[in-house]
Amino acid sequence: MWRKELEELAERKRIAHGLGGEENIARQHAKGKMTVRERIAVLCDPETFLERGILAGAPVYDEADPNELEALVPCPFVMGIGKIAGRRVAVHGDDFTVKGASVGRLYKSKGAYFVKMARSLKLPMVRLIEGAGGSIREILEIGYTELPSSGDECTQNRVAVMSEIPVVSAGFGSVAGLGALYMVQSHFSVMVRNMCHVFVGGPPLVKAAFGEDLTKEALGGYERHTRISGVVDNDAVDERDALDQVKRFLSYMPANVWEMPRRSDTTRDDPNRREAALASIIPRNQRKPYDMRKLLNLVLDRDSIFEIGPFQGRSQITALARLNGYPVGVLANDPCFLGGSFNYDVAEKFQRFVDMCDTFHLPIVNFSDQPGFTIGSQSEIHGTIRKGVRASFALIQATVPVAVIYVRKCFGVAGGAQKSGLRLSWRYAWPSAVWGNIPVEGGVYAAHRREIEAAGDPACLEKLQETYRAVASPFRTAEAFGIEDIIDPRDTRPLLSEWVEMAYQVEQNHLGPKTRGMRC
Repeated sequence: MWRKELEELAERKRIAHGLGGEENIARQHAKGKMTVRERIAVLCDPETFLERGILAGAPVYDEADPNELEALVPCPFVMGIGKIAGRRVAVHGDDFTVKGASVGRLYKSKGAYFVKMARSLKLPMVRLIEGAGGSIREILEIGYTELPSSGDECTQNRVAVMSEIPVVSAGFGSVAGLGALYMVQSHFSVMVRNMCHVFVGGPPLVKAAFGEDLTKEALGGYERHTRISGVVDNDAVDERDALDQVKRFLSYMPANVWEMPRRSDTTRDDPNRREAALASIIPRNQRKPYDMRKLLNLVLDRDSIFEIGPFQGRSQITALARLNGYPVGVLANDPCFLGGSFNYDVAEKFQRFVDMCDTFHLPIVNFSDQPGFTIGSQSEIHGTIRKGVRASFALIQATVPVAVIYVRKCFGVAGGAQKSGLRLSWRYAWPSAVWGNIPVEGGVYAAHRREIEAAGDPACLEKLQETYRAVASPFRTAEAFGIEDIIDPRDTRPLLSEWVEMAYQVEQNHLGPKTRGMRC
C-alpha cells in the first residue's frame, strides 16, 4: 500500500482546489466574481470536468529534507475536458486568485498542451479569461529575457485550430497581453459589462508610454470594444449570462469541421408556417425603414436567433439561427442604420462571420436589402470601398450553400456581393425587390442631367424616373430569367425549410477543413 504517496497526492490536489487561498478567494467574491472553478462548474454539465495538469505549480521544499514539501503555489492555468449539453469540450480558465493569473513559463506550457489536446481530440475550445498578462518578475527568476516567438508549435496550433474546431472566449476581469490575444483569436467572444476590460497594455503602461491617464473602462471597457472597436463580439450583464452565451453559441456548432452541425428538436415550430404579416412588412415608400429583426423572427424558427456583434457595423445583422431545426448563419441588412448600406465598419464583421459559417458547414441565408456601399466624405476617409470589396471576397470564396432572399434593394458592387460567386446560389425575390447598378432616383439625374436642366420643368425628372421604374420591375427580370423565382413573402419559411435540407445533404459531402482557412 502506497499510503504515504496517496496521502501526499490528496494533499497536493487539496492545495490545487484551494486556488490562491481563502483570503484571495474572499477578495474575488467581494468583487462580485466567481472563482475559475466556480465558472467551470456553471459552464459544464455536473461532475463532467476531467482536469489535466492539476499538480502543476511552483513548489517550495524543506532545505533540510528535499523530499518534504513546505508550500505549493498552483499554476493559474486550469484546464481539462468537460461536457456541455452532453458534448465534450476542452475548457481553460484563468485563476486570478494566484498572482492575478500572470503569464509565466508554467502557464505557457499548460497553454501549449491545452491547444494541442483540443486539436488532437477535435474538441471545441472554451477559454474563461481573467489575467493581467505577463509579469516582469520572472525575468529575475530565470536570469535572462526571452525573445517573443510566433513560430513555435503552440502558436502554429492556435492558428490551425481556427480552421478546425470552434473556439470561444469569455472575459471576466482585466484581460491584457496574451489574454487579449485569446479574446481576438476566437470565433465568438463575450465580455461582462463593467467587470471585464480588454487591452493590449493596461492603464499603467499607457501612462508610461504616452502620458495618457485613463481608467480601465475608458481604455478597454465593453462600450469601447463591443460598440466601437469590434474587438469583442458581445457583452453580458453578468458572469452567468456570459457563460450562457458561450453554451448557446456552441449549440449551433459542430464539434469540429469533420462533422455537420446537429439538428435540434423539430416539433417546436412548423416548417410550413406562413406569417400573414410578411405580406405587408416592406413599406411601399423605399425610403421608409422597417424592422428587419421582426422579419427574421417571422421566418426563422421561433426563439432560435442568436445575434453576434449586434452593436458593431449596425447596418449589417449577423446571427446564428435555426430553420426546421437545422443551424444556419444569417445575414440581413438593417435599413434603420444608414439605410442598410455596406459601411466600412461592416467589412470585418461580415468577413469573419461568413468565414466562420463556411468553416463549420453552416449554410447561409441572406435577407438582402442592400442599397450599396455607404457614400460620403467619411466613407472615403475610412476606405469603405477597399474594405468592402475585400470583405465581399469571403462570400465569393465560401463553398457552403447560400440562399438569398431579395426583400428590397440590391444595388452596385455591394449588391453583387450578396450571393455566391460562380457556384449555385438559391435565390428568391419578393415583389418589393428592386435592383440594378444604381438606384433610379440618383441614376436618372446623373444620366440625363443636361436634358433635365434644359427642360426647366420638374415634371421632366419625374417622367423619366417613372419610365425607368417600369423597366426596373422585378417581373421584367424574371421574364428574362435574371431571377429564378419571385415569391409571396408568406411562402419564405416553407421554401427555406425545404432548401436547408438540400443544403445539408450537399454540405455533408464536403467535410473537413476548407482550403482557404479561417481569417481571424
